[in-house]
This record gives sequence, C-alpha cells and structure tokens, in this order.
Amino acid sequence: MSSKKVKFPKHVTVGAFKVELVKIPHSVAYDSSDYQGSFVSQPPAKIFLDEDIVDGGGMDAVNLVLHELCHLGFYQYGMKEKDEEHIVNSYGNFFTEVLMRSELKEWLLCQMKEKN
Repeated sequence: MSSKKVKFPKHVTVGAFKVELVKIPHSVAYDSSDYQGSFVSQPPAKIFLDEDIVDGGGMDAVNLVLHELCHLGFYQYGMKEKDEEHIVNSYGNFFTEVLMRSELKEWLLCQMKEKN
C-alpha cells in the first residue's frame, strides 16, 4: 500500500458540469440544517460537504461524496419521472465518468485502498 496521501479535489468535472467541492465546518453543516452534504444546482454548481467526514476518509467519506454526486447525476440526466431503464443507464454512464475520468478518481481509489 502506498503512503502517498491524495488531496481531495476542489472541483469535479462530469460531462458538461464542473462542480465546486466545498468542505464546510461540521458545526455549520449541522447547525444550519442538520446535513452532511448538499448539492446546489444553480450556476455555479456546488457540493457542500462536512469537512470532518471528508477529512476522516474511508467508507463514510466515500458514501457522502457519492451520495451528493448522485444528486448531480439526477439533475444532469433529468431523471425526474423517468423509467427504471433510463435511470439505471444514466447512473451507469454517470459513475463511469466519475470513476474513470473525473478529478475524484485518485481520491476515491486512495480511500478504497487505505480504509479497506
């Protein structure tokens, strides 16, 4: 296992969307509306993430980041009121982009190796 620590990116590009990834203090996330993350679709698109969870790494951090990215995928592919095959195909395409091409690729791989 490599001892190299991969930095969490400041943005992620998926398809035509470049989304800023903003870590916010844990107290702000919970005091403002008791959440761990939030996707904001209005330009410029942003995902706010509880910094304690992201910086803690591992399964909880990966789950939080992927959860918020699912909101981006839902928005990007216009999945409201779509059928199952459309949704499944869209998420397959979306996560292929995230896992193979995005700025999050190396961070995700590092989390899976370090906290297995």
